Amino acid sequence: MTFAERLRELRDSKGLSEAKLAKLSGLPFGTVHVYGIGRSKPSYSAVLKLAKALEVDCTAFAECEDLKAEETEPEPEKPTAKKPPAKKGKK
Repeated sequence: MTFAERLRELRDSKGLSEAKLAKLSGLPFGTVHVYGIGRSKPSYSAVLKLAKALEVDCTAFAECEDLKAEETEPEPEKPTAKKPPAKKGKK
């Protein structure tokens, strides 16, 4: 089950529209909509807000295959900034 499918299932079980869920969660309607159609995946903080609004624990989304795949992918290494060498000035 994907995050979008689980979100719709939970929202429907509570009898909430996307607009009502957006209001309860504090997220913009457009954001809730794109999560609901699977166009975008939520951040962890968005999952927490949605879970709270749906009156479920955030683990209600733990088995979502599209979120689990992200957990196992290693994060790309970030390039480190190199400091320029210190200037040696005349005194």
